[in-house]
Amino acid sequence: MQVSDNIISFATIHRGSFKKKELAQYLHCCSDINDASLNTLLARLVSSGRLVKSGWGEYSLPQEGKYKCLLLPEPETADLARKLKQRYPLADFCVWDAAGVVPFMLHVPNVKMIIVDVERFLVQTFFDAIRELFPDKAVLFKPTKDDYYKYGSGRDCIVVNPLYTESPLETIDGVVVPTVEKVLVDIAVNPEFDYLQGSEVFTIYEKVLRDCRISMPKLKRYARRRRCVGQIQTILNNIDCQDND
Repeated sequence: MQVSDNIISFATIHRGSFKKKELAQYLHCCSDINDASLNTLLARLVSSGRLVKSGWGEYSLPQEGKYKCLLLPEPETADLARKLKQRYPLADFCVWDAAGVVPFMLHVPNVKMIIVDVERFLVQTFFDAIRELFPDKAVLFKPTKDDYYKYGSGRDCIVVNPLYTESPLETIDGVVVPTVEKVLVDIAVNPEFDYLQGSEVFTIYEKVLRDCRISMPKLKRYARRRRCVGQIQTILNNIDCQDND
């Protein structure tokens, strides 16, 4: 990912204005860009309309239009992904943080959950490896709703699930993560997200579809892979989709 994309990703996380100093601290972890180059990049992003200057040394995403929603992994999650990739370089898997949907929620839960989706024949292998890497965390193997509430609710946990073929994924800073279309489907049907069921999942869908660029064909194609098109369509029928593609 180019530095300019990292800047937009940072702005997306903040969902508001941010200081150049904050941005520089963030970029220090993933690039060696100096102050002059950062100023040049910011000026180009403002000139292209991808950012607006909202104050002295302060920037934000444009108010009009929608933005690409990126699920940036937390440092611990990215570290887990890199360790798994080092052990299993040919494995297809993705990681993401349940906290990635918190900005779109009405009620913010105290949840710190990492989700790892991996090829079906490697689920047990990854489960064992993650338990070895994180012996103090609750690691859940394809949990049912009861499993989650019994072993994962109210504590830090890692959930290992099978990765469906043709899942929509993207790579951020070398880490494979799900696209927002995949996440929208998963939070509606995965047992570990039972705490979102009811009005909360409708709230998330409505806010994401209002604020972000979403590919409806991609979302529905993945829903068909999960065999939950009817469930997803019911949610879509009860919210304003805001003219997404």
